[in-house]
Amino acid sequence: MLIDRIENLTKGTKEEKVMKNLFYGVFANEFICEGCPHYKDNEEPFMAIQLKVKNKKSVLESLDDFVEGEMLEGDNAYLCE
Repeated sequence: MLIDRIENLTKGTKEEKVMKNLFYGVFANEFICEGCPHYKDNEEPFMAIQLKVKNKKSVLESLDDFVEGEMLEGDNAYLCE
């Protein structure tokens, strides 16, 4: 929340660039179709991430969980033609 509030307060000021240089990152989402050669990726900018901490032993465990892949199946599956 702190980073989000600072980001909002610095919008349109010279400090906005400093905040982006220090805290800006990019998520890379990859969609790989199982059983065919199709692949799609997209990038999404961020300044803060939300980690699950409940039932986690450390921040590293939370980060491992955050970057773990997810198999999309059934109604949640990524459809390709």
